[in-house]
Amino acid sequence: MKTKISIALLFTAIILSLPAQNREPPVSANPAWEQDLKGTVVGLPTLQAESAVVVLEEGDVKSYSRFGNWLWTYHTVEKLTPYSTRSQEGTTYVCTVGGTVIAINRVGRELWKLNLGTPITAPIVVGWDDRLFIPCGSKLYCRTASGYSLWSKDLESPIFVKPVLDHRGGLAMVLDNNKFTLVNHFSTVEQFQLNSKPLHIVPLQLSEGKDSFFLFYANGALDRVYRDNNNKLASQSQPALSQTPVAAAGYGDKVAVILRDGRVQLLSTPDGKVEWTENSHETAAERGGGNLEPYWAGIQFDDRGVYALSAKGVTGFRESDGRRLWILRITGAAAIPAFSDEGYLYSAGTDHFLHAYHVEERRRNVPRSMYGPDPEGTYGLGHPPPSSWANAPTRFDPAVVISMHDEIAAAIKSGEIGEKESEYVAYLMEVASISLAPTYSPFRPQVQILERAECIRQLGYMGSRETVPFLANLFAHKFTSGAAAGTYEDPEILKACCEALGRIGVDPSGDAVRAFTYLMAPDNPAMDPSALMAAATATRDLARFSGPPLADAGVRLLRAFTALDFPPIVKRHATALLENLYR
Repeated sequence: MKTKISIALLFTAIILSLPAQNREPPVSANPAWEQDLKGTVVGLPTLQAESAVVVLEEGDVKSYSRFGNWLWTYHTVEKLTPYSTRSQEGTTYVCTVGGTVIAINRVGRELWKLNLGTPITAPIVVGWDDRLFIPCGSKLYCRTASGYSLWSKDLESPIFVKPVLDHRGGLAMVLDNNKFTLVNHFSTVEQFQLNSKPLHIVPLQLSEGKDSFFLFYANGALDRVYRDNNNKLASQSQPALSQTPVAAAGYGDKVAVILRDGRVQLLSTPDGKVEWTENSHETAAERGGGNLEPYWAGIQFDDRGVYALSAKGVTGFRESDGRRLWILRITGAAAIPAFSDEGYLYSAGTDHFLHAYHVEERRRNVPRSMYGPDPEGTYGLGHPPPSSWANAPTRFDPAVVISMHDEIAAAIKSGEIGEKESEYVAYLMEVASISLAPTYSPFRPQVQILERAECIRQLGYMGSRETVPFLANLFAHKFTSGAAAGTYEDPEILKACCEALGRIGVDPSGDAVRAFTYLMAPDNPAMDPSALMAAATATRDLARFSGPPLADAGVRLLRAFTALDFPPIVKRHATALLENLYR
């Protein structure tokens, strides 16, 4: 009896003496579901809106829900590049090998096409207000979510390290000429000459709020690029890593990196000190190969922990001390898997199947809109600083307003709004929101209705989701104030708001659709057919672009429009829009 107790105690002691991560049982290797893709996947699955999108070599794009339901297939007649991107609303952006960028909504319908002439050379990056940064060789294009051009830049050297979104909403990248390059959301370019090209860039989120980045090199060297006291970019060497870093990612003020031999390290910032080092499934000690190549592994770092990913599996670690949370081994994967906010791992296999594993019960705990995680910050376009014309005594003179309209219209037509975007948005908002009080003032001549409406329409071409609340509030305020006063509000302002909102396309919080419901009020004194039809068209456009759940509210509103007995033209128009939306 004593012998049996002694053996049990010895066994327990051995178990307790093992490293904590080795006591964690592996996650079940049985997929939660599998789907036959009937084709070869190129690139990585992209995840958003509780669904996954894969691009097939044959030219198809397919989407599946996190529960394995087929959602849609988009067919192209041309092969696609291996890069796909999804926005906060779940819009998918892909590019053909011929250089045509295609936007596909979250129910698989084509929204727009843009022929750049050459294919993209890195994934499209989505900015904080849904603007698109599109890299093509040495060129960088910036477009709105609806495809309108904001600016373009020729960087004069091909992009070597793919662009990443920094903590100010712009892009950081390294060019083939060894120049570390920052391009902000309004097209301003800053560069810093490096001695050699790094493998990875990780933006750092430091308390002082200044630009700072870790650059990881193939020989293990680590540099920090930061702003000096003169606000100029500078570089500082950090303690070198012992191995080639094959992947790196940042979260908060920490950076996680996976080394060539499969070990994972957590680094503090800004000094680069190693806080912990642990084995992943790729180390020789864990029956892995121990010899990863750069770009053939990935690392994800979020509020749940650190996750090392490769074609052979995934290992999860606790951020605080590196304790292993779980391990999943995969066989037959064609590429690095992707890990979702809902805890699902998506792996495209060499067997042409998409395999999904439910490996994490915890969802990401981040602020969310009706679609996905909120952007990290804003560009200030919802409440821009006063324009340089704000205090000019002649700024509301008809000739001045018309001149400004022409200047902004020319910038929109050329597709080169660029660094003037914030200034233009501020001016347009100032003019658009002028009170319509009938009292004439010699110090502030009244701006004509058509001129104010044109300002509102021009905001639509700039296409920022940050201006949606302004336009929705302008619509609701003008309508309700007119109704309260018992006056017939000029429909041009309402029509312009509707057109601008429909052109922007996105309505992340449903502000626009809620504003349009004011038109259905029984005491509406302004049942103008043109305003009602513009609201119905904008509702269809918003529902079509963003898809459910906004589309559900949009369909209900369109059905309300079809129930109107007067005027008949609105009923016919709304019925046609509803049928178009269903098709």
